[in-house]
Amino acid sequence: MTIFHLFSLLGGLGLFLYGMWMMREHLNDGAGGRFKEMLRKMTATRLRGFLAGIGITAALQSSSAVMVLLVGLTDAGMLSLQQGIGVILGANIGTTVTCQLIALDAMGFAPLLAFVGIMLLLFAPQERWKRRGGVAAGMGVMFIGLTMMGDAVRPLEEEEWFLGILSACKRPAAGIFAGTMVTALLQSSSASIAILQTLAKQGLTDIHQSIYIVFGQNMGTCVTGLLAAAGAGIHARQTAVVHLLVNVLGTILFLFLTWLLPVCSWVEDLAPGNGARQIADIHTVFNVVTSLALLPAAGGLARLSQKLVPERGRRS
Repeated sequence: MTIFHLFSLLGGLGLFLYGMWMMREHLNDGAGGRFKEMLRKMTATRLRGFLAGIGITAALQSSSAVMVLLVGLTDAGMLSLQQGIGVILGANIGTTVTCQLIALDAMGFAPLLAFVGIMLLLFAPQERWKRRGGVAAGMGVMFIGLTMMGDAVRPLEEEEWFLGILSACKRPAAGIFAGTMVTALLQSSSASIAILQTLAKQGLTDIHQSIYIVFGQNMGTCVTGLLAAAGAGIHARQTAVVHLLVNVLGTILFLFLTWLLPVCSWVEDLAPGNGARQIADIHTVFNVVTSLALLPAAGGLARLSQKLVPERGRRS
């Protein structure tokens, strides 16, 4: 692998992140700031908050963006900790949409999607069509970035050091650590999972090597919420801690499941020979099962976070 392959990998990653940002910004513009208002209004019950979290995160393509909104609302006293938990659990499911889109392997349509979107952005007479063009262009740029990353990592199949690192990730501790660190660095679980799916498409990794990395990626995505809450009030920090607890508990649950049951074999049977699809499926199953399992325990999560981050003047 040459320095130019590294440049191509970084450029592809930059385009992927920029494409996601374009989609999110134009969706935000089109909603006229309604996402925050929807979060505030649609949390009267835990179930409504859960469904709102799924829908808004699927639209924004970023659980991190929803967590930042949520931290802001709880810090301002517009949402309670109990209301926010349903949104957090829903957001974890909504964020799986990106990896499922990548698994569809729509790369061949990416240049056309980008072209149509950019033409609408430049020449559409109405603002709403410009916003739609921005969303389409963002998705096209995102997939073009993935194609660049795929071309860049192809030479890694001949690099013994890299194959050694991936082989080490079959061990739970190494895989979880790698997934957490990469996601924390990129501030995006969607980006880190996209890289993993790209490696799988090139035949450089399989579900047995990737499953623990995926668990770590779900933990690493909590860093954005923790950073956003660092300078905020007590309720915002408790909300960020709940997000971390959800993903830590989910990882513990799935570690036991992978030790007790042939989870990897089941995932392989769902999509034989399609590593990118297998990664998307285990990411989706992880978040759906964890969120549904913890939804009835929202009260317990709230109490635990209040003990871990106590209000001043109270004992932990």
